[in-house]
Order: sequence, then C-alpha cells, then structure tokens
Amino acid sequence: LHNMALKGMNDNRQAMAREMMAAETAEKVVTSGILDLELPDASGRTRTLTSLNGKVVLLDFHLFGMKESAARILSLRELYNKYHAQGFEIYQVGLDENEHFWKQQTDNLPWICVYDPTYASAQRYNVQNLPEYFLIDRSNTLYKRSSQMNDVEAEIRTLLANPTSSAK
Repeated sequence: LHNMALKGMNDNRQAMAREMMAAETAEKVVTSGILDLELPDASGRTRTLTSLNGKVVLLDFHLFGMKESAARILSLRELYNKYHAQGFEIYQVGLDENEHFWKQQTDNLPWICVYDPTYASAQRYNVQNLPEYFLIDRSNTLYKRSSQMNDVEAEIRTLLANPTSSAK
C-alpha cells in the first residue's frame, strides 16, 4: 500500500510538471508569437530571435558539414542580397559539432549566424530533418514551415509587401 501511494504521488508530481511546462511554453508563444531563441554568435554575443521584431525572418537550421551546404548558402545569399534592404533577415542556427569549423564557415556571411551544438533549439521547433527553415512575419509570428511552401521567395515577397501579415 505504501509503494502504491508513493507511485501515485510521483505520477501526480510528473503530471503537474508537464502541465506547468506546457503552460509556460504556451505563454511564451502567446507573448511573442514564436518560441524565442537566445544563442551565441561567432563573437560570443547572445542574439535573440525576438529582437528581429518588425522584420520578415527566415529561421534556418543548418548543418555546414552537409554535402549540399555550399549550394544552400549560395541560394540564401541570393535571397538576402535581394530582400535585406526591404526588411528581410536570416537567423541561421548552426548545428555542427565542431565550433571552429562552424566559425570558419560563417565568417563571411552577412546575416545572423548563431551556434547550437546541443540541438536544443532544433528540438524546440520540432526539426526532424536538415536543413529546415521557417518564415516569421513582421509581428514575430510563425508564418510557415518549409514543407508548407512551394516557393519561399514568393512567400518572402508576400510578407514584405504586407506590413501587418500574420500566421496562416
């Protein structure tokens, strides 16, 4: 009987902890429209995702050690050069294990590159495959995931043209 009571108490504590965590996560989403990320850039400065409020943001989870990385970076650079002056920003999360390699790869990139070798940020956004990206509108609201877009450039143009755009 004693063991059953202890197990019941433990189960109740775990359920309460899950509810508190879910409520905290929901509160963060309602407050900012996205789950904020606070990660270091190559110089060690913490960069937050929510600080980009007012811009259309491509949140990109990337592994620079992947075979297709160079081609992907070139396509991102093209988008960045074309739309940055209109309020477009890239917040790229490097998930490589080797920090020195990541720093070398991001040294000349003009957008925000942050580092997360623990994959915690990717887990928060339920990233299953790499590379993965999300579009965030000007009001810091998650707009679409890569699998929901056929033409990312057209989606970026739509969000840039609509200063009050929100999630769909």
